[in-house]
Amino acid sequence: MDSQIFEAGRYLSYGFRCLLYMLPPKELALVDGDRVPNLIASHGIVMFFVLMGAEFVAGQFVQRKLYRFNDFLSCIASGTFQQLCIEWLHRVANPKSCYKMVNSLVSQNMVDVKKRPIFSWTCLMLGTDLAYYWAHRSLHVFHAGWASHSVHHSGEDYNLATALRQGALQNMMTWIFSLPLALCFPAESILIHSQLNTLYQFWVHTELCGRLGILEFVLNSPFHHRMHHRPPGNCNYAGVLIIWDRLFKTYKCETERLDYFGLAQPAGTFDALELNLQHWRKMGRFSVLRGGCFWNVLRTSLVIRSHHELGVAPWSLWEPFEEMKTGSSWSLPTSPTRPKYQGASMDWRWAELRQWACSWVASFACGGLTSRRPLRS
Repeated sequence: MDSQIFEAGRYLSYGFRCLLYMLPPKELALVDGDRVPNLIASHGIVMFFVLMGAEFVAGQFVQRKLYRFNDFLSCIASGTFQQLCIEWLHRVANPKSCYKMVNSLVSQNMVDVKKRPIFSWTCLMLGTDLAYYWAHRSLHVFHAGWASHSVHHSGEDYNLATALRQGALQNMMTWIFSLPLALCFPAESILIHSQLNTLYQFWVHTELCGRLGILEFVLNSPFHHRMHHRPPGNCNYAGVLIIWDRLFKTYKCETERLDYFGLAQPAGTFDALELNLQHWRKMGRFSVLRGGCFWNVLRTSLVIRSHHELGVAPWSLWEPFEEMKTGSSWSLPTSPTRPKYQGASMDWRWAELRQWACSWVASFACGGLTSRRPLRS
């Protein structure tokens, strides 16, 4: 019994370190032939549910309803659907294969991550996060990206489950931004850092955390990320480091606590499939009005939906944050700013539950979500 408790504690400790990007550099110095562990499957999923349970209990203590059944179900269904799509699409276009193809072109000039683990960890952590910033920003700027990413923003509750609400095709649109890293670093090292970058972003989706002092100047946090989920949400694109937003003039500071999340035009559904199709339909209708041909559809996909001032502002990195207008950053809003979509009757909720259960079983069958095997070559 004692050994089982010890193993469980060690497992949870490792999971927490994954979520906080705290694995040692030598462990992340992977080269060609090394096994790339699937951290999201082996530790992430368990940690997600442990922390969501803890957040739910904490909400009861502070007398704040942080979760709604239908919204939670929609988040889990969307995340499951995304993992299924990733599993299937990677059979056709696998990011690891593309990274390794670039590696083969510059094999003589790559950094030896085994001999220089700290240097490699620093460069890959910064490089992966910068790539994520621009990938995330592009998902908001172009209609084709927003068609997938809007799923993540459709939730009107802001809790840890929101981190699991993901667009089915989003992953296939973002990995290419990390491709330049393969000119210097092995594919295996890039993939493990990409996983840690994703895992870190889980805990920033909560209303229970306020400002974190000096850490806010460097790290992304719930205080920063809440503004990203407040309509229109075209700001604070950071993954791990908030410095990119401050540097590239896309940062907005939270100055009041509001229960105001979701899309500017509410999705009005909890159906994961419908959430993935909504913006594509809007783009299709717009293309039909412009003539309906393939080129109009393509042009609509590349139309810019949000504009940002180009340039850098290095002086903003040390500027203090704005003060809260009312109350504390740790105080919770008492009521939603706008009415939230409540969904269908309980009969339909059970139908949605059955639908989600089927997708969950399917994920077990294909191994896309629950497999602990290493990432495929």
